[in-house]
Formats: sequence, C-alpha cells, structure tokens
Amino acid sequence: MAALAIALPARAGASPEAVSPLVDAPIGFAAVNALGQNGTTGGAAGPTVTVTNATDLAHYAGLNTPYTILVSGRITFSDMITVVANKSILGIGSTAEISGGGLQMGSTTRPGNNVIVRNLRFTNASDDSISVTNSAHHVWIDHNDFSNGFDGLLDIKRQSDFVTVSWNHFHDHSKTALLGHSDTFTQDVGHLRVTYHHNFFDGSEQRHPRVRFGEPVHVFNNYYLNNGLYGVASTMNAGVLVEGNYFQNVAHPSHVGYEKSGPGRLVERNNIYVNSGVPETAGSVVEPRTYYSYTLDNPANIPTIVRNGAGVGHVAAPAATAALLANTVDGFAAVNALGQNGTTGGVGGRVVTVSTTDQLLTAIDTVGPLIIQVQGTINITSKQGVRPNKTIVGLGTSAVINGGGLDFHRSFNVIVRNIRFTNAEDDAVNIGQNSHHIWVDHNEFSGAIDGSVDIVRGADYVTVSWNWFRGTDKSMLLGHSDGNASEDTGHLKVTIHHNFFDGSVQRHPRLRFGEPVHVYNNYYRANTLYGVASTMNGGLLLEGNYFENVAHPCYSASGYADSGPGRLVQRNNVLTGSGTCEVNGSVTEPRNFYQYTVDTPANVPGIVRAGAGVGKI
Repeated sequence: MAALAIALPARAGASPEAVSPLVDAPIGFAAVNALGQNGTTGGAAGPTVTVTNATDLAHYAGLNTPYTILVSGRITFSDMITVVANKSILGIGSTAEISGGGLQMGSTTRPGNNVIVRNLRFTNASDDSISVTNSAHHVWIDHNDFSNGFDGLLDIKRQSDFVTVSWNHFHDHSKTALLGHSDTFTQDVGHLRVTYHHNFFDGSEQRHPRVRFGEPVHVFNNYYLNNGLYGVASTMNAGVLVEGNYFQNVAHPSHVGYEKSGPGRLVERNNIYVNSGVPETAGSVVEPRTYYSYTLDNPANIPTIVRNGAGVGHVAAPAATAALLANTVDGFAAVNALGQNGTTGGVGGRVVTVSTTDQLLTAIDTVGPLIIQVQGTINITSKQGVRPNKTIVGLGTSAVINGGGLDFHRSFNVIVRNIRFTNAEDDAVNIGQNSHHIWVDHNEFSGAIDGSVDIVRGADYVTVSWNWFRGTDKSMLLGHSDGNASEDTGHLKVTIHHNFFDGSVQRHPRLRFGEPVHVYNNYYRANTLYGVASTMNGGLLLEGNYFENVAHPCYSASGYADSGPGRLVQRNNVLTGSGTCEVNGSVTEPRNFYQYTVDTPANVPGIVRAGAGVGKI
C-alpha cells in the first residue's frame, strides 16, 4: 500500500528559505572538529594548479603537500587515482569531467584526509567513481554529477569517518552510494559518520545510501525520484536518521535489513512520500545534533530546491574561486564606502565560461552578480561596457582580450584578473563616470593605442595590483583633464602596488586632482619619459618602490607638460641608475583609510618579477 502524500510544515526552527547551494564550506560531519582536524579545508593552505590530463592530476593528487587542483575539460583514464591528504579537486565551469576512472581517497599507507571534490562530472568509471576508504576522514563531496559507473558511484568504507555528501546529482546507474565495506568488516563499527543532504537521486536504482555499522548517518533534504529497488537501507545495526526528504515514485523508501545483511536501525521524520511505499523503521538513532547544528528546508520545497541547486555549474567556479581566494583585495578597493563593503565582484552569482565575442559581451552586460571565466583569445572592438557586480577572470595562462577594452561607466564592484589585454584600439581598461570599487589585478597589458588603465571622471576606491605593463606607452592616467577639477577633486582614491612597469614609457601613473593616491612596492624598469607625475594639486604618496634606469622617477613641483604642479611625498624608495625624485608638499596618509605592509624595496624586483602578470593566482 502506498503511503499517503502529505505536505508537512517545516520543523520548528527550520528556515522558510532554501539552504543555499553556494556555500563554500561543508555542513554536517565534514565540518566537525575531530581526529585532530578542524573541519574540512582541502588544499586551501597550498598553491593552485590547473590540470588537463591524467598524468598531472595523479601527480598533484599524490603530493604530500596541500594543493588546490583545478580540472579543465575532460580527463580520461582507467583504474583509480589516489588522492592523499589536504587536496581540493575542483572542476572549472560546467564541462570538467573525469571519465573511465575514479578517485580513491587515500591508500593503506597514505591517508586521504581533508579532501574536497567539487563541480566535476564522473562518467563511465571502470570501478568506483569515488572511493573514500582506508580510514580517510574529513572528506567533502559536493556539487558533482555521477553516472554510468561500473561498481559504486560513491563508496565510503573501511573505517572512514566525518564525511559530507551534498548537492550531487546521481543518475543512470544502479549501485549509487555504499556506506560500509561488507557484513563481515566489523572494524567499521564506531566510524562511518556521514551526512547526505540535498542530493538528487534521479532514477538511480539503489543504495542512497546502503549502510552497514555506521552511526549516526544523517540523510536529510534529498530528492528521491523513480528509484527502482529502494531509497535507503540500514543494515548490520547501523543507525540512520532519514528526515525532511522527498520520495516520489519510490516503492520502497527505506529498508531495515536488506538481502543477506542483518537489520539496522532507522528513524524517519518529516519526509514526504508521493506515490511511494511505506518506509520501514526500527529502533533509535544517535541524534546528529549532538555533533553539529543544521537547518532543514521544508520538504515540500525539496524537488525545486534540489533540481535548481544540485550538480555541476552551480557554485562559484573553481578557477574563479581559487583566484578570489589566492589573495584578497586590498588598498582602496577593500575600503567600505559609498554603500559598498569592499570589492567582491560576482560572488554569489552564477558562473559562466566564455570563449567567443558574443558570449563575453552578453555576460558583461548581464544584470546582477556573475563570475565570468574567459577562455582563450576573444577579439572585441572599441570599449565594451561592464555592468556592476562582476568577476572577470582568465582561465590558465592563455586568456586574452584583443583589439578592444573594458569600459566602466557608473559601474561598481567589479574584479578583473588574470587576463592579457593586447592591441586595444583605445583604452584597454577605462574606469570612469563615478565608477567605484574596481580591482584590476594580475593582468598583462601591451599594445594599447591609448591608455592601458585609465581611471577618470570621478572614479573612486580602485586598486591596481600585480599587473605587468609590457612596453606600454600611456600606462595609467588618473584624472580626465586639467579642466575636469569639479568632477575629479575629492575622488580618484587609488592604490597602485606590486606592478611591473617594464620598459613602459610614461604614466605610472600620471595624476590630476585625486588624493590620496598610494603608489607602493612597484618595480619601475627603463621607463623612458618618467615614472610618476603628480599634477593639478593631486596628492600622491610614493613609497617602497624600486626604480631602475629611470631618468625622471617623479614629477610634482614642476607639474608635467601643460599640467600645473601636484603634491608628492616619497619615502623609502630605491633609485638605481635613476635620477632624483621631485617632491612637493604633503599628502593625506593612506592609513587613514586602510592598513598595509610595505615589502623591503630592495627585494621588490624579485618579488614583482615572480608574482606579477597572468598565471600567478
């Protein structure tokens, strides 16, 4: 007899809002501090690499140090790649795929603890798609797509512990998620504490999960659709709490005992059963809340929530995520002002990968937050407008915007990183018309007809950092013209740090009216006209920079060209084979706005050469 379908109210304390699928930290057992591990952080403490083949994936996954490993495109191999401790393996965009093989967390001699796997498609595995085994603990499997494996799509066994499986889409397969190695492997008793939430078990046959020995196993807010054999099975004295799920067309939502496996314990509460059978229950189970807090979504909303949030392409793209986390915005772009709390770009929005002109132009013209990953060379013309709340980040080292530039007209909260700008027919980046909170970081500029980066017409709270200006002419203008005092005075607060002005001619920057402009720890090399010019009563602090073979490092008291004098304070700069820095007046201290640390200027050439430009985040 089918169970009656009832739309139940949310549990007391449950939020009426959907749990966000965009969180960047696990919920459930992977978040618990235990076994000497404080939650699950993956490779956050290490560098980021991008892999496109199985050899590189296996190499970085097997290293003994933390790594964030970004998977680009499809990687095909057979058998299993061993993933050892402190790794994040993250797919780029919505096309990252592991096909033919799978990932095994740890070996008998090398633990697979503190591992994150997100945003990947797993297809056609020759064995398991993912095996969490050999006492691995603190593993987070999130926002992946699993289908068509040979054995299990996701098996957790052999004394593994503190695992969260969330927001995944399982389909086109039978043996979905095994928890517990075998009926005779009693060593699993006291382990296998796993949380399964917000997964879409979409026409998969069985094991969602099938549990032996583990307790508590927490299964909440999942969507079960057309599961042919059963939903959840608790066996061999396991303890499973099944709550707030939605079962649709599932003849056997839960079993207590299954096939040759003895009975387990299973508590069900607040689930919805639509055209489904009666769940089997037995005994009592340790409450997950004794380990962690959580919020249940209303089970009536689960089909919509999970369909919209599970699987790949729903979280901040790993390339962009890694780029955003590699170093956070600093300087004026980090200041809370004008109703904006720092510069966050497209965080919280969708992730799109663009590889054509039309795709790029559509993305930057989209209303609302968006993370835009630029792949390959994109040719544009003129200057193309960028709407607020965008992150534009290049993938790998080959992302190029050629022929045109990006224009910020009354825009705000935009991040531009890891892109080569070449041969712009006007400005490569133009920040104007009262735009604010813009971060231009780790890019490379060459060949622009006019300015590489112009910041004009009342723009404010901008940071320009770690860029490589290669042989540019008019590198960076701050202030539209000598006649634009009314619009630019009181604005143009800009931080310029750790850039490589490499054989560039002038404007590093050329300033009118703005104050304070903070120029620190940049490397100036062979700049033929001058380094920095402060004019038209601009106020510029120049500190901790390294000038090499620059005949005129600074203009200020004498102005420059037709522009009247500005104010410039210099301190602790190194001048090698260079002229004298012209100073004038006093300047508002940047520390009135933000804190910062200055690198030793003698080390700046090495620091900047190693860190500026693309491919460094």
